[in-house]
Amino acid sequence: MASTVRISSQSDEIIDELVAQTGKSKIIIIEEALENYRFKERMRLLGEQYEKLRSNNKAWQQACTEQEELDGTLGDGLEDF
Repeated sequence: MASTVRISSQSDEIIDELVAQTGKSKIIIIEEALENYRFKERMRLLGEQYEKLRSNNKAWQQACTEQEELDGTLGDGLEDF
């Protein structure tokens, strides 16, 4: 479903500049910007959770142990195919 939103003239100028530089439509520019923002936010949140985990020694040691156990599962023989 399409929506109409108001943006600042500064944002519109930036979008127009990107359209001129890339040849992409305004819609594509905005969609790509939103996807990049979503990715950046997910990585930021992941980083926060990682730091929270590292600050808890017991939980961090448990996570490291689990990771070591999972590392052994990579030798499943599929590389032969």
